[in-house]
This record gives sequence, structure tokens and C-alpha cells, in this order.
Amino acid sequence: AEGGNGGEKPRSYSPLFKHGSSKSLVGTTSIRKQGGRSMAVVPLLSLRLGSTGLIDLGGGLLAQQIHGTDPLDQIVTIDCGGVVFRTCRRTLHKHPGSLLHGMVQPGGELHTESCVFIDRDNRCFASILNYYRTGELDEPKHISDEAWKHELAFYKIEDPAMIIPTEEELELRQQALGKPASKGIRQKIWSLWEDPSSSRAARYLMLISVFLSVFAVCAFVLETQPAIRHRDPTYTVFTFDGGGIQRILNTFETVVIVFFTIELLSRFLATSKKKAFLLSPLNWMDAITVLPFYVGLTLVGSSSSESVQSNTTFVRVLKIGRLSRILGLAFKLGKYSNGVRVLARTMKTCMAELSILAVLLVMAVIIISSGIYFCESTYDVDYEGGENPSEFVSISRSMYFSMISVTTIGYGDMSPRTSCGEMVACIAGLSGIFVLGLPISIIGVKFEERYREMTKQMFIQLELDKLIHVQKKLDAFQGMGEIASALLGTGQSFRGDLSEGDLQKLNKRAQEIFLKVDTDGSGEISLEELSSAVSELGMDVEDDVLEVMMNVVDVDGSNSISAYEFSVFLQKAVTGELVQMCKDYIKNKGKG
Repeated sequence: AEGGNGGEKPRSYSPLFKHGSSKSLVGTTSIRKQGGRSMAVVPLLSLRLGSTGLIDLGGGLLAQQIHGTDPLDQIVTIDCGGVVFRTCRRTLHKHPGSLLHGMVQPGGELHTESCVFIDRDNRCFASILNYYRTGELDEPKHISDEAWKHELAFYKIEDPAMIIPTEEELELRQQALGKPASKGIRQKIWSLWEDPSSSRAARYLMLISVFLSVFAVCAFVLETQPAIRHRDPTYTVFTFDGGGIQRILNTFETVVIVFFTIELLSRFLATSKKKAFLLSPLNWMDAITVLPFYVGLTLVGSSSSESVQSNTTFVRVLKIGRLSRILGLAFKLGKYSNGVRVLARTMKTCMAELSILAVLLVMAVIIISSGIYFCESTYDVDYEGGENPSEFVSISRSMYFSMISVTTIGYGDMSPRTSCGEMVACIAGLSGIFVLGLPISIIGVKFEERYREMTKQMFIQLELDKLIHVQKKLDAFQGMGEIASALLGTGQSFRGDLSEGDLQKLNKRAQEIFLKVDTDGSGEISLEELSSAVSELGMDVEDDVLEVMMNVVDVDGSNSISAYEFSVFLQKAVTGELVQMCKDYIKNKGKG
């Protein structure tokens, strides 16, 4: 028998096995109904395997003798896609609500029989069965995320990695990051700077921070233009000469520094974990963005213009400060980039591979540098009588050539002139393939894993934000009971239970609207058609709220609503139960 797709339950069967010259005693095949489907059931009695004794594969007779009389200890056989798996009924009694759990319940295929066939991917089933055994759900390798998602939906298992946290869990996570536990001005300031999803003002503040970071980097680049740096009066842009442009850029830079200073101080004062705040590398990057500005301002204010111009060390300190500022701005901009965060996590989890890469690279550079030096250092003496000396004057100088060659860049500004040196250069190029290739491939795999984790986290956050947004809309939603006047002609909102006559009117009206919006005559209406049906009733329901309502009444999980489900939808809407059902659905969705 073949297993169905989608929400259809797989059909049961009892296979016949032969082993050598053993004889099997079987009854006659019978066709019976179970769950609305016909199943071929072969009552396999026992199988004699010579010296191995009797092994029961169908009725579970000897399974009871071996494992006791408890029905939960009986062994069941699951053939998934041609691969046979065996386990105990007790194992499948875990995770209520899942497909296999339902099979071992009264009326299920594995409750009355010991064998079942499921026409699904057996690679995924191995991980799913291990989930029942250990409680840990691991996604199989070489299986796409979309295929894994469909398999989990078929077995009615929710991926633990995709469970949306509740508001209480989210609050605990934020408190672990430094959010004050008690409500007050500090908590509001923390949410304003650290949680963009907390309010519209927080989102605008994040956008302003990104805007200032981007344009501050652009301003720093423009300042290095010769006409602006030297205040060229002949260079004009929109009536501003070089000096005017420089003053505008300096003013903008001051505004940016003041904004980021307020941000840094506000976050430090608001957080409840100040030690962790001070030890965070990202916060040090923010400090590097603003501190050089104030250091340079202090030094300029405490020194005369003549000493500033003549003190070379002072000028270098200012240049290093400006360089630190641009690095801080670049890192600050990277905080808002998902790719940069993935790269940082990859580097953190690949320290072992990076250390191997560093050791191999250092070894290769030292060996190649030494070889090229001893091959090339005496070239002018041996071949040109002391004239035209070699560029490889020392091993330290040769390290530049080795690094460029091993990393397969090869600028060509230094090149060997002896046969020995050319051979060493060839070895340097070939060694780069092995030195860099193997560790980098491992780092690439790690990067892909971190990227997949990031996409899942982004999906979870989007779903959480969506549910919270719908929850707020449901809290403010009014007038669901007002549709009673349109459906029943009561002229007022309905309160209480529906009478038999009201139910007949409602079902008749529901049938009329359903047939009107079901334009394709499929007997099912989609979300778009449900929106049209709601509009027919004079209700104004937003799409995201309507999607939750549809999930509540779509009991068979078909992503569409039948005529009966639409009638239930209207009944719950009239009695006012639908809004509460949607709230309960969001709450249970958050709990997973």
C-alpha cells in the first residue's frame, strides 16, 4: 500500500519475509475499512528461522514474550521509502500531536497492527525517529531547508529552531543583555537605543544612526580631496569654494560626533550590566569613533598654532586619531549589516582553523624567504661582477615576496633572476594552493552554517514581530459582533448563544457568500477569496489579522477554507469568540 501526501495518513500493510528454507504460516489476506480507507491486512502468525527461534513481524506475539506483556513494549516496523525502521510503541508515545504519536493511539495504524508503510524520504525519517528517541531534532545533511520543512509539516513536528519565543522569554533575553528589570526612564532609554522594534521612535533613531554613519564616512573621504584639504578658492561646488566645503564637512563631523557621544553615554547609563558593556568590543568601536575627536580638540586647544605646525609627533597623533575615527565609523556601520555579523561569528567559531592557517602560512613564508634569499643574494657577485645588486638583500626583505607569492597575488615588483630562485618561486606558488585552500574550504562551510542560522533567526524575529503586531490589532479590534445585523437582520450587535433559527439563517447566508466568492468552483476559498467574503459582510479586516483568523478555522491545515469552515468562521465572529480564539492561537504559537 502507498502512503498519501499532505495531511493524508499512510496506509498500513504487513509484509511477508522468508529466510532460507524456513517456512511461514500465514492466514488469508482480508480487506477491511479503517479511518475511511481500505487496507490490505495479512495476519502474519510466526516465522521459523531454524536455530534462531521464532521472530514475530506482524502480530507482535513474540515481542510480548521478549519485552513483557505491556503493549507499549511491543516492537513496530515502519517502512519509510523502502528502508525498514524498528522501534517500540513506547518511543512513539512521545511528542503528542505528531503523526507517529497519533498512529500508536487507539484507532491508529500502529495501535492495531505492527507494520506501516510511509512513502516519504527515508533520510529525513531517520532524523525524525531519532527525535522521538533522544528529543534532539537534527536536520539531515544534503537536504534542502524547504524539503526538511515539508517533511516536518507532514509528520506534524515543529522545528525547535523555529519556535517563536513568547514575550516573557523575549523580556528575559533582553534583561540578560542589560535591560533594566524595573520599569522607568532607564528601561525606556535602553529600549530606545537597543531595541528598534520597541517603538516607532526607536526605529527612526536607528535609521538616523545608519544615515549619519554612512555620510560621516563619505565626509571623511571628501576631506582628503586636495582642493578641499588645501582650501582652494578656485574650486567651487554650488557656490562653495574649497574652504567653505571644508567648514561644512567639519560642522557635519561635529554633529555626528555629538550624536554618537549622546548615544554611547545614554546606553552606558541605561544598561544594568555596565561591566559587560565596558568589555564589549562593539562598544569599544563606538568609543574609538568619538574619543579621537575630543583628544584632538584638547590637544589643539592646549597648544599654540606655531607648536602645532612644527611638532611632527603631534601631527601624526592627529592623523592616527582621524584614522581611528574612520575605522570606528566603519565598524559602527558594520553593526547594522547582517553579513558582517555572520562573518564575525564565523571567525569566532573558526579560531582552530584560523590558527592552523596562520601556522602554515608563517612556516611557508619563512621557508620560502630563506630559500629565495640564499638563491638570489649573491646574484650580482656571481653573474654581473658586483653591479646591479639583487633586490633580495635579506630574509626579512624576502618575506614580502614570499607572502605575495604564497597568497597567489604576485605583484611582479620583485622577481628572481636565477634558476634556483625561479624554482623557489614556483614552489611558493604551488604551496599557496595547499596552505590556503584546505583551511579556507573549512571556513567556507562554517560561514554557510552561520548564514543559515542567521536566516532562521531573522525569520523567527519577523514572525515574532508579525504576531506581536497582530496581537496589538486584535486588542484594539472592535465590532466583530456587529456583523450579526448584516447576517441575521437583528439591527444590533449580537450577544449570547445562537438559536436554532439564527443558525439556519447564518448557514444559509454563509452558503450564499461562499458560492459567490468561490469563483473557481473548487469548494475551497483562499485567503484572497476570504478577504472578498469579509468585504461582502461590510467588515474591514487587515490581511495579517485575517490570515491568523483563517489559520484558526482551517482545522485540516489545507491553507484554504471549506464551506463548513466558513460557516464556523461566521458563527465564531457573530458570537465574538473569534477574536479570543485568535489571541489563544498567537499565545500557543509563541509557546511552540
